[in-house]
Amino acid sequence: MAFSLEHDKFLLEAYFRSGQNNGNGWKYSMNSCHLQFQEQFPNDEIDYEIFSRHVKRLVERFHNTGSVCRGKSPGRKSILTEEVLEDVENRLRASPTKSLRRLSAQTGISYGSCHKAVKKLHFHPYKVSVVQELLPLDFGKRVQYCNWFNENLNDDDILDLTFFSDEAWFHLSGYVNSQNYRSWNTENPNILRETTLHPIKLGVWVAMSRRRIIGPYFFRENVTGQVYRQQILLPFFEELHDDEIHHGYFQQDGATAHTSNETLELIREYYDDRIISRDRWPPRSPDLTPLDYYLFGFLKNSVFAQRLHTIEELQEAITNEIRSITQNVLQNVFNNMKRRINTCLNNNGHHIEHLL
Repeated sequence: MAFSLEHDKFLLEAYFRSGQNNGNGWKYSMNSCHLQFQEQFPNDEIDYEIFSRHVKRLVERFHNTGSVCRGKSPGRKSILTEEVLEDVENRLRASPTKSLRRLSAQTGISYGSCHKAVKKLHFHPYKVSVVQELLPLDFGKRVQYCNWFNENLNDDDILDLTFFSDEAWFHLSGYVNSQNYRSWNTENPNILRETTLHPIKLGVWVAMSRRRIIGPYFFRENVTGQVYRQQILLPFFEELHDDEIHHGYFQQDGATAHTSNETLELIREYYDDRIISRDRWPPRSPDLTPLDYYLFGFLKNSVFAQRLHTIEELQEAITNEIRSITQNVLQNVFNNMKRRINTCLNNNGHHIEHLL
């Protein structure tokens, strides 16, 4: 609701009527003021928080001007009056995800004025983080894994020998959205942009420990159990050091190609029971593996900042970026993992991105 002059006069009187001098100065009761307002205007419903903010502004105006009326501003009259700003603030607090265009339609002020209003009110547009959905049973599994991690892996010497692994797809050419692609000209230049029917993509598998990175290994087809064993795992095992084989752990997610009987038997030949996979790794938890929360995001930001035309160029760019990662960076990434593990425990297995 909008406060009238009658409302404002009564509120100012009610506010000062609630004052008491306790010897250290005057104290005023917002609750008493609110009750008096409800008794005087029983049909005017108003949220207490909105009411409180309005009264504070009213008292401040009275102290500054000696009046409840809004003073006249010199020169051009501003659209963003105190009443308009208050209306904008109340609407945004009631619906924080409201777009500025909808806000403009609801308040009757222009889109540009809405921009100025939110700036005056110190509102900022915060990006919403998109995270993978967690199912009810996932929370307990995430807590169980984090406790196991702290008992078995929370040691830099062990993490130096332990490899976390995953794969991701890199598309050579992005998709073209014709609604967002424009060419400004005085006449239609009839621009065409060719794109392949099936976008060219490159699969990348990487394993990383606190000490070093093995890979990347590239593939162009979907990863079956045989492809995973022959083209990824066997070359990976060939690059392992003795201390990594005898004392380290190997992590992979629960994808079918990773957890077939033949694949697990092959991994056990090297790692025995030191495998972090289907029975131990929590599902839908990319926020706990450094490949997802760091490496693939870093690679895509770095690689696609370059102009790449062929799969060979894409492959070379990915390899070069991985080779540029220093050991100091790896140590920081794994320190971040420890923080994520403890944050996940403190949050009972729920999402943690907004807490980091």
